[in-house]
Amino acid sequence: MFDLVDVILFFLISIVFSSQLLSLRNRTMDTPNPNPPNLRGRRRPLIPNLNRHQPPPVKPRIFTTTYEVTPEDITEVKDILVKARNLPLELVDIILDDAEYWVCSSTIIDHDDSESGRISIHGAREGENQFLLRTKPLGLTKWSPSSQDLWRVEATPKQLEKEYSQSDLQKLADDPLPTLEHPFRKVVFDIESCDQGWSSQHGDHGTYRSSFTWFEAGLERFDKNNECERNSNPYWRGNLRSFRYLINHIIGLPDCPDRKNNDDNSNDLDIPTCAIRPIWPSVVHDQGSAGGPRYNRDLLADKYHEIQRNKHAVGELQHHHVEWTLDDNIDPESLEAESLNEIGRGSGTGNGEFVRNLKFGDMVTVWGHARFPGWVNSIKKVQVKVYWAL
Repeated sequence: MFDLVDVILFFLISIVFSSQLLSLRNRTMDTPNPNPPNLRGRRRPLIPNLNRHQPPPVKPRIFTTTYEVTPEDITEVKDILVKARNLPLELVDIILDDAEYWVCSSTIIDHDDSESGRISIHGAREGENQFLLRTKPLGLTKWSPSSQDLWRVEATPKQLEKEYSQSDLQKLADDPLPTLEHPFRKVVFDIESCDQGWSSQHGDHGTYRSSFTWFEAGLERFDKNNECERNSNPYWRGNLRSFRYLINHIIGLPDCPDRKNNDDNSNDLDIPTCAIRPIWPSVVHDQGSAGGPRYNRDLLADKYHEIQRNKHAVGELQHHHVEWTLDDNIDPESLEAESLNEIGRGSGTGNGEFVRNLKFGDMVTVWGHARFPGWVNSIKKVQVKVYWAL
């Protein structure tokens, strides 16, 4: 038999646990989840609801370290699901694709170590269009530049004459290249930057209207018909090293300063950095000009390549996270495309064409721009991540 003390103690314990469970249930039911789950397992809407009332923004944590899937990871997971779980390969591919378990290649520039912690691009001056970075040749895990000097500068403005075949490029990959028609799934840009922080157009302050500092995405490929020309690259022009390579040529040493393998009998594919050719920005030839081919530069941003504009007259660094995906399908002439323009993106970047047209061996580039006197594009970090399915 229980005595009176046991009964009272049991009763008190029951009250305590009941109140805690009720409180937990109420919190679960009544408190909105600040990050509701995405039931489809896919990305958030491309365009945010601009009219929805939102609390004051909290400065996001940017450039966080995340796990980047490698081809080896994909192969291991496929083996587990196919062999251990006895699933058909076609179903495994669907599962991994729906889970967005894709290979990731990441490239970043960070100017924290510079004197001011950032670089500046000034409008109406030489250098108002500035090359910032290029990704590694997508999927070519065995390729690396032998000349870091050439790798860090813009490619020579020459037309692409002949692309390498996928069978050629396979020699530079550790794993078989996918045969999917559109293997690339997503390109993600993270940019930390701002403009000069002032302007006379007070009505546009804090918006993306009339902002003349921005970033654009470019594209490059290797040219199989490459002929190394030391003096055609911006790095080599006027550089004493070109004189050294001229002497090497006279005494019979290899012509190309960036070619690793000069043995014509070798079966290894050797592509020098100076074989990089721009697909975009486009290259133009001025009639009668002694300067030769040059990059075609428009006065304003190209709506199909504009990643992001800076906020107008906001001098504090801003972080912009932009995703271009395979299945984006916004008509560049639609009202939805105009909504992209309102958040600082190119109105033609929501149709998915850039991602769908990517090939293995491609290099994605980022360019910084500024226009007109007084406008300054101040850049701290730029990161590009490219994802593809195996």
